[in-house]
Amino acid sequence: MKTKLLITALVLFLMTLGCVKDPTGTEDSEKTPKLTGAFILNQGNFTAANASLSFYDPEADSLQNDIFKSINLRSLGDVAQSMTIIDSLGYIVVNNSHKIEVISLNTWKSKATINLPAGSSPRYLVPAGDGTAFVTNLYTASVAVIDLQSNQIEQSITVGDNPEELAVVNGKAYVANSGFGWNNTVSVIDVATRKVVKTITVGDYPLSVRVDAENDVHVLCSGRWPAWNDTTDKGTDGALFVIDSGSDAVVDSFVIKGHPTQLSLDGNKTGYFLNGQHVVKYSTETNEVTDPAFISGYFYGLEVDPLSKDIYLLDAKDYVQNGELFIYDAQGAQKINHTVGIIPGSVTFVYENVN
Repeated sequence: MKTKLLITALVLFLMTLGCVKDPTGTEDSEKTPKLTGAFILNQGNFTAANASLSFYDPEADSLQNDIFKSINLRSLGDVAQSMTIIDSLGYIVVNNSHKIEVISLNTWKSKATINLPAGSSPRYLVPAGDGTAFVTNLYTASVAVIDLQSNQIEQSITVGDNPEELAVVNGKAYVANSGFGWNNTVSVIDVATRKVVKTITVGDYPLSVRVDAENDVHVLCSGRWPAWNDTTDKGTDGALFVIDSGSDAVVDSFVIKGHPTQLSLDGNKTGYFLNGQHVVKYSTETNEVTDPAFISGYFYGLEVDPLSKDIYLLDAKDYVQNGELFIYDAQGAQKINHTVGIIPGSVTFVYENVN
C-alpha cells in the first residue's frame, strides 16, 4: 500500500463532500483527494470467531481477503461490526468479542486492542474531537468515550435502548436508539460536556445516521416487525427523518413501506438505502424518493464513494459461504464484482491527498 494515507470517509461517521471538497476536512484547494482502497468488513458467523477483513485496490482492480489474520497471525474475532479510520489508524469494532482492534493503514499490523466490558456489545465508533472517540454499546444503552492516546475508556454516557449508528456534527453526537424496534428516539450528546442535551422522537427502530452537505442529520428507521405470537400486531413501516443540526428539530420525514436498512449519502445531493430486493435512491435536497428500484437485488451492505459516486454493495448470500462485493456506477450499471469473506457487512474507504 502507499504510505501517504491520511483518512477515510463514511463508515458509521459522515464527512460531507461537495464536488471539490477534501474528505480529510482540509480546505487546501491544491490537494486533490484520491481513493486508494476500500476495506470490506466481513462479520462472520455469531460465536464462530471467523470475522475477517478484506481490502480492495481500485487502481489494480484486485482484492485481498483475510488480511488481518494473514498479517497478525490471529483471528480478527467474533462479529466484525464496523470500521472507522482516524488519521493513519483503522479502528475495527468487533461486536461479540467486545473489543476494538486498532491497525496501521500502512502495514495492516495490529497497534492496539481496546477491550470493552463484557456484555457491552460495541457497534459503531466515530471521532469526537480532542483525541477522543464515541462508541455505541448495544446492550448497555450507553456511549463509551475512549481516549485515543491511552486507548482507555474515560467515561460512559447513558442513552436510549440498544444504540446503533451515530454521527457527530456541529459539536453534537446524534445516536440512534433502536430498541430492536421498540424505541423511536435519537439522543443528542453535547460533545464538549458529554451530556445528553435532547432526545428527539423519530420512527420506530432507528438504525442508520448520516450527515448531508447542509449538515442536516438523516436518520433511517427500519420500522418495527410484528410481535411474536400476536397475529393482530402488524408492526410499523420504516421511515426517514431529517433533523436540523442547528435547532435539533425534525424538519422533514417520509414513510418507507417495508423495513429499510443501510443508509448512505453520496456527499452531494443523493442518498441511497436498502429496502427488500432493491436499492432505493432519493434526493437529499427534496427528501423525496427518485427511484424506488434503482438497483435490483438482495444486498446486506451498502456504501457510496463520495468522490466517484460509485456504489459498493455487499451480498451475504446464504450467510455461510463467502459473500460478494459488487460495484455499480452512479447510473446504476454494474462495473465489477469480487468474492470477499463470510457475511460482508460494511465498506470503509481510504483516501490520500496528492498535491
